[in-house]
Amino acid sequence: MLSAVLPPSRRHLLAVAREVTRSSEAWLREYPIVKRPSVTAACGLIAAVAMPCLAIPELELLARWGLWLFAVDDVLDDLDRADEPVAAWVRRFARDLPGDPGDADPLRAALGSIHSDLGRYPLYPALGARWRAGMAGMVRGMLLERDWSRAPLTGQPGYAAYLRNATITIAVLPCTVTAAILAGEPAAIGEFPVLEPMIRTAARCFRLANDLGSEVRERAEGKLNAVSLLQRDYRARGLRDQDAARAARGRLRQICAADLAYLDSAQRTAPAALATMARFLWSHTSFVWNMYQIGDCDALSAVPLQELPL
Repeated sequence: MLSAVLPPSRRHLLAVAREVTRSSEAWLREYPIVKRPSVTAACGLIAAVAMPCLAIPELELLARWGLWLFAVDDVLDDLDRADEPVAAWVRRFARDLPGDPGDADPLRAALGSIHSDLGRYPLYPALGARWRAGMAGMVRGMLLERDWSRAPLTGQPGYAAYLRNATITIAVLPCTVTAAILAGEPAAIGEFPVLEPMIRTAARCFRLANDLGSEVRERAEGKLNAVSLLQRDYRARGLRDQDAARAARGRLRQICAADLAYLDSAQRTAPAALATMARFLWSHTSFVWNMYQIGDCDALSAVPLQELPL
């Protein structure tokens, strides 16, 4: 049950998430970029859980950023699309960040809308370059993943190379910068390097949780996944297929358990000036890990928030 993964403050969080979801759906009607069944409720709930200190307008903006991430991931993950138009889009995106709300390209227009609102916050001038670099790196990494999925077996990466790129495409870095701007955390400007080990750890746990949860589907789709790549490594050491798959899943779960323990410790011992962002990384990662034990963002959004008891 979803209630099992919600924190004790569920009454307040669900009420906030419902309001954020309603406003985000209105934004999607203006920028209809999400083509899959709606994941708005998941984005609203994750934002509320991850950053409960934010007011509704800031949570709305964080949720809209999450919706944009789903939309761009769906475009680059669609192997039925011709490669060159997708690659050309990525080149233009990286060159002309962040886009304009009036752009004819729906994805660029939607991101331009987000950026226009984000740019009004006092910390954006100091953190904007880091935000733009994180967004560009994320989309370039998605294109690399697409290229790898097209490649023959000999052109595919090993587990380690895949994971280095996959911790970029999971977008924890630009999400953290977005949250810092919205929270008005001035310590994030000069002390951002202190957060980087936590960001890397959260990104790894996010990615591995995602891959463990989507392993069956991605195998069927022929897409790269940490489980199948690590399984390949174990097979090369002499394990049979099923034993190798079991060993891979077990190892990835061990890594995630250690990552969650580290993030919990880090948020408990973080300097006061960075406590908000350390809690964000812990809360966000912990919730996402628990969510993937029962489903994913699509499954989470399929449970109407109004049907969950306060």
